[in-house]
Amino acid sequence: MAKKVDLRMSPRIAHYFRDVDLRSKSRPEFVPESFPLHCRPDDDRWSAGYLLRIAVRFQHLWATFGVRNGERTITGPHPAVCFSDFSLGDLIAVRDGFLPRDEAATQYAITFPLTIAENTGIQPVTQPSQEWRWQYTGNYDRCIDRIEMDGVEGSVIPGLKLSRKKWSGLGVVVPDMVAARVLQYDLLLLIDQGVVSQKHFDHMLVCDELPASIDGLGEEEMRAAYSKACFDFRSCIRVSASEADISRLDFSSRVLILESTTLKRPVVERGGCWLWFQDNTHPYVRALIVAGRVELNESGRYLASLDELDPHRDLRERQEITRKLSQELQEKYGIRSSYFSVLNSYDPDDHPCYSRTNWGGGYFITDSLEDDED
Repeated sequence: MAKKVDLRMSPRIAHYFRDVDLRSKSRPEFVPESFPLHCRPDDDRWSAGYLLRIAVRFQHLWATFGVRNGERTITGPHPAVCFSDFSLGDLIAVRDGFLPRDEAATQYAITFPLTIAENTGIQPVTQPSQEWRWQYTGNYDRCIDRIEMDGVEGSVIPGLKLSRKKWSGLGVVVPDMVAARVLQYDLLLLIDQGVVSQKHFDHMLVCDELPASIDGLGEEEMRAAYSKACFDFRSCIRVSASEADISRLDFSSRVLILESTTLKRPVVERGGCWLWFQDNTHPYVRALIVAGRVELNESGRYLASLDELDPHRDLRERQEITRKLSQELQEKYGIRSSYFSVLNSYDPDDHPCYSRTNWGGGYFITDSLEDDED
């Protein structure tokens, strides 16, 4: 029987994310005028954590010319995605405020197994080298012109597509458990959407959980230290059939009771209404996903269908019923949710949409990596 390969401990290269000051001379040459509506960057500064979330959520690493102090670090017409050798020692140094061997190292990164990188077009800059590059060979200027004309939403900034099966085995690096919980939302979203398999992202490494030093550690001790620092972001996915049935029946009965105890008013507005869950890790929500009661719309909201409500009720009336349901689930299970509705349409992907919550929850990508409450 072939020995199982531990991808976490295999040699890796890392794409590190750094804070970007849009007013500085070290900003990318191309900066989108705006992001999709659920992204909220700081106007003048994009944090490394924000850029990591953008990369994971959109499964994409931008190709750039590596501008530093107004000068390109990549010559020629083709930009690239840059990587460095991955080292736990560098992560510990950065965490503890010391200078790492690799000045590019930060506590926010996506890592690739070196063997996979070498076989899929990521090449060392020189031999031997601590720097690696994946070069974009398409017409960069034409792509940028199209984005500037049509906008970034619906367009693709030139770069490396992380969701391709050949990149399976990716690792994610975050500084602490606050960042880990937020990135967990993003990774689960990709899995629930069917964009990637459960094993596409192999692990999440939390720098705060690494030891004070790795000097003198043997192979088994190093393996244990690495494993201890990894956050099991997939643990909440495991839901039994009985758990799914219990949650489905509980949810259905609550909607039925609200339907039967709420008087109907004249219809003024028509449209679809759903319960929007803001936490995709909660056991109750995970059970409803398995039961088929919660689905994702195109933008990535977790929406529970309210099949027991009369669809001919006034839209605002159904919004109020859904608000009451949300409050019940908050008081009973501690679940954060809101209503989500679409005027004159029953398609959850249509616009305009209405929601009692305009911000908050893991769905929104923030610059501070905080799960903001409204």
